[in-house]
Amino acid sequence: MDIQTNEVVTTITSNPFASITVLSILLLLSSTLLSFTRRPSNKLPFPPGPNPLPLLGNLHQLPLTKPFLAFTKWSRDYSAPILGLRFGRQPVVVLNTWRAVRDLFDQRGAIYSSRPYIPMVDYVVPGPYHVAFMPHDRNWRRGRAALVSFLKDEELEKVRPIQQAESTQMVFEILQEPAAFEKHVLRAFCAVILESVYGVRGTREMTDRFFEIQDEWAGILDMGAMPPLDVFPWLRYVPSVLTPWPGWRKRSARLAVAQRGYYKELFERGRKGVGEGRAKESFLAKLLERREKEGFTDIELVYIAGFLIEAGADTTAVASLIFILAVAAHPDVQRRAQEEVDGVFGDQIPTDIEAVKVPYLQAILWEVLRWRPSFPLSLPHATSKDDIYEGYFIPAGTTALMNTWAINHNEEDFPNPDAFDPTRWLVEESSSPLPGYSSDSVFVSTDDSSRRRSYAFGAGRRVCAGQEMAERNLLLTMAKLLWAFDMRPEAGTTLDTNVETGFKDAVLTGPKESKIEFTVRSEAKEQLIWKEWEGADAVLSKFG
Repeated sequence: MDIQTNEVVTTITSNPFASITVLSILLLLSSTLLSFTRRPSNKLPFPPGPNPLPLLGNLHQLPLTKPFLAFTKWSRDYSAPILGLRFGRQPVVVLNTWRAVRDLFDQRGAIYSSRPYIPMVDYVVPGPYHVAFMPHDRNWRRGRAALVSFLKDEELEKVRPIQQAESTQMVFEILQEPAAFEKHVLRAFCAVILESVYGVRGTREMTDRFFEIQDEWAGILDMGAMPPLDVFPWLRYVPSVLTPWPGWRKRSARLAVAQRGYYKELFERGRKGVGEGRAKESFLAKLLERREKEGFTDIELVYIAGFLIEAGADTTAVASLIFILAVAAHPDVQRRAQEEVDGVFGDQIPTDIEAVKVPYLQAILWEVLRWRPSFPLSLPHATSKDDIYEGYFIPAGTTALMNTWAINHNEEDFPNPDAFDPTRWLVEESSSPLPGYSSDSVFVSTDDSSRRRSYAFGAGRRVCAGQEMAERNLLLTMAKLLWAFDMRPEAGTTLDTNVETGFKDAVLTGPKESKIEFTVRSEAKEQLIWKEWEGADAVLSKFG
């Protein structure tokens, strides 16, 4: 071996990143010809986007955090309704306008409702059991049908007392320990799901465990957090210490054990409660009733019920934390909302929020979901057939992403989009009425085939089935917090509402820790909170 060759070998073995580079070059040389010979025969162009490199595609251009911001910028640069990218050789389209989402996800659901293969899911979930990641097939449809059965109007009525009690419990906990408000909010939303789905009391220990697991799950699913095994399958066989993701296998294995153990524990506790007659009204009781008809196995039921916690607890809790941040940073908005809530409920703690008119509070809710969506980039869809849209060819197997952030921050629809302005949703006060919307006082969609009121819940056949339940719980929580407390930044601090610096880097994007003071608004309100807490605790005590 000559000196020059020896130096190259020494460099590669001493620098693990160099070995990855060499492997990439070898793969590049061997696959470039293949990538050109397998181009689709259709002569229509793929949607425009940044120029890809062979093998890598656009991966080298993706930021490791908050990619939705880059997608939004690129969509404006290329002035096209959809953005075309390549993750390796995998075609990807990003839908950056509500019209593109309507046209493709909503109106062509037969084509745009599947899921791409996400290898990291295999390392965490022990089979094709997680409804969120299933392809658009029979198993997904029966899982979806089971979830929808829990979210029918008559079933939601049974959840109402739990929502009322837990939101009151949350207010009581914040009164006692205001500095830990984030934990109290998270606990309350998770508890509603634990009690309605499993018949299990949502204690702090149980909810803290869930959010520890869920934070790690969201972190692993975030783009760039784990090796792109769908693009470079050979990374499975490379020691993780030689990659930019050291320890990724151990990390995913730990999560798999923790998540599966938590869901199984809840399932067994719920099943025992059903057998003893304590949880006969729970969703799990209904799942167990229909298991033979639908052919569900225990492990399928474990993950169907577990998915409800992920979908029903995490996103709504994060939205509530965004609401608290927004009103604490905008005292004029808070004062006006408190006046409206006080005018409707007076000296009584808010209840039956959907039975009264609170248009400004509703406008705040829609503005929270628009201003800082907790899911700024949807879980990916996948096309099951070739398609043509606006003169562009979209091949079967393309990953399709809805960029909720771009939709919500389109200046043509939302002037000054980064401003938190609930009045943009009020017919009488908005200077730029939203197209396709009208109502007595708050903009709502008047045509199912047109614009959705909010894209925070997704779109198409995979739209969140629990939107109504989430809206009710959010509105009730917001009303109780405004009725009970003045919320403001701690003395000497400034709240960071910038999405780039003040929000977490994960697929679910919530505020970083905020220093917010909660001051009860009057002694009479404090006394009533104590009284209402006693009634709430009596309701919740039946769950053990």
